[in-house]
Amino acid sequence: MMHSWLREDRAGRDTAPAWDDASSRTLALEGAIASRLGARHAVAVASPMVAFHLAYRAAGHAPGATVLTTSVADPTVVRAAVANGYRLRFADVDARGHLEETALREHVAMHGAPALIVASHHAGHPLDVAPLAAHAEGALVVEDATDALGAITAQGHPVGCPRQAAMTVVGIHPVRASGLAQGAVVLTDDATLAARCRRTRDERPEHRLSELHAALALVELGRLGALVELRARLAAVYDVALAAQPLVTAIAPPAGCRSAWPAYLVRVPAWLRADVHDHLRSRGIAGRRLAMLLHRHPYFGRYADALPAELPATERLAAEALVLPTSTSLGSADVARVTDVLAAIGADHRSGVALAG
Repeated sequence: MMHSWLREDRAGRDTAPAWDDASSRTLALEGAIASRLGARHAVAVASPMVAFHLAYRAAGHAPGATVLTTSVADPTVVRAAVANGYRLRFADVDARGHLEETALREHVAMHGAPALIVASHHAGHPLDVAPLAAHAEGALVVEDATDALGAITAQGHPVGCPRQAAMTVVGIHPVRASGLAQGAVVLTDDATLAARCRRTRDERPEHRLSELHAALALVELGRLGALVELRARLAAVYDVALAAQPLVTAIAPPAGCRSAWPAYLVRVPAWLRADVHDHLRSRGIAGRRLAMLLHRHPYFGRYADALPAELPATERLAAEALVLPTSTSLGSADVARVTDVLAAIGADHRSGVALAG
């Protein structure tokens, strides 16, 4: 991974930042991300949590302001909001887990416009953000594209381009690694917001992305297209396996869009999902449920005014969704094991519930 970076640096010494320049790799990453996603400004930071903290601080709202998002958003969205003293609001989702336009309009009619709207590209599938701001006059829109680097909208724009939002947050890897290997970039076309983000980042050294991780991210950025294409091929194999299975429905990206495919989500009847999940685990397959809904979280729920009855589509999605792996390390034998389990759903004699259904 490092070899290609060193080779690029030697070849492009006339244009690349010099070795003795401060944060040369970080600056190079910011320029590469901004150019790739069509943004005027990019601010690289150590983690998605830091990215949302910077975005909220740049917005300039006083403590007590409201942040509206979905209950299936990345937890860093609400963690950073609570850390900044904001109140949380949750609106319902559509079948893909995206912030639903009608639900947003109804929520605003009942509770008023929030100070900020965070719209997540759930499961790496692109969300059309443009209509959202029209239903909440005065709200500042932030896109959560943490897991959607490499996705393309129906209009042909890369997800992460801030032309439809005040700011976007992207992960620097199509599937975020754990611990110290993950980072994020805040993108914006607004020079004032960018300056505020940089000022806040530079106040604390732990907010900055290290030179090592910036160098690795530059290499990974060059491999991004191939990685997303490989995951798309794995998703196509899953699609074929599910074509004849009426009990399992894939959560597909919107028509005309390209997903980043950080994972492959399916919907299984709630009464059957536990059997499917256990069967996958018994075959050594890392299927999982969605994370705990944020409005039900024992900590974040204290900062929100949402009741489960107000979010019926969210509750149903959480009860039915199952996440299948799309890791680039999966071989054909691994994919075959997953598809065999999916094809056998409802026909396993050990699953009395499935047969009863």
